[in-house]
Amino acid sequence: MNAPPDMTAPAPLSPPDCDLRGYEFMPLFGHRLFCGPLYTQCTDAEFRAALRLWWSAWNQVPAGSLPMEDRALATLADFGRDVRAWRRVRARALDGFVACSDGRLYHPLLAREATRAHVGRVRAQRRRNDDAERLRRWRGTRSDPPDTHPDPTPAKRVSSGVDRNSESESKSEPPAAPYAARPPVPGAATADMMPPDATRTRNMAAMVAQAGDLTGRGPRQARALVGQWMKMAGDDAATLGGVLHDACVLRPADPVAWVIASLRQRTGDGPAHARDTRLAAWDAIPDLHGI
Repeated sequence: MNAPPDMTAPAPLSPPDCDLRGYEFMPLFGHRLFCGPLYTQCTDAEFRAALRLWWSAWNQVPAGSLPMEDRALATLADFGRDVRAWRRVRARALDGFVACSDGRLYHPLLAREATRAHVGRVRAQRRRNDDAERLRRWRGTRSDPPDTHPDPTPAKRVSSGVDRNSESESKSEPPAAPYAARPPVPGAATADMMPPDATRTRNMAAMVAQAGDLTGRGPRQARALVGQWMKMAGDDAATLGGVLHDACVLRPADPVAWVIASLRQRTGDGPAHARDTRLAAWDAIPDLHGI
């Protein structure tokens, strides 16, 4: 017969719906267990019974609790019906358990960890339910709707006195034009109608990829490098694109210096251009007799 609950005892240490049945794991807290009095001051039978009760409490509802009846405790502690043997180890085996107002024994450490595990279990189950609901809605949107508008035109019957082949050939409609021969849809964008910014963006992306391949730099650094080269090329994407193409083919040892030198040579901003300018200046000086 169960004893009436003591209303002066503390409240239960874990919620009444704390259910961890089915879990095959329980934290042991080895340092606290093997350094405490439960291990250092008890016999082998008492320690074995205590561990059995810990595991039994982890699988009770609420988790972290035990019943107060000696017969039930003897069974959970693996003493079977030998209640007398159980009572000899009862004090040490129940070390740490406290009686609460619901008439059950609770272990503070087990109850705290069981509550945390139960919260995680509820959250995981909620996530699984939400994922299943999203999958169900997605499958509902992917399914084809039924055909609620059948073809109202009834099938034509062929009289028995007319040749069916000749009638079908005479009344058959010409085949539809292929897709390529159909006129364009009004308002649809074509290749000629693409804005110039799209072409420039595509060219810039290609040059950034080439610069990254040549120099081994990341996308951001390669984009900054292409910006500097575009400034040197006078914002001429064709010139820079040709230089980068040659660099990808030749694979110079120092691609940055090679690209800069090539741009200066093509844009007339290099040593060769300066030399030609000086020579042209000398050619412009008229010849003087006697000098």
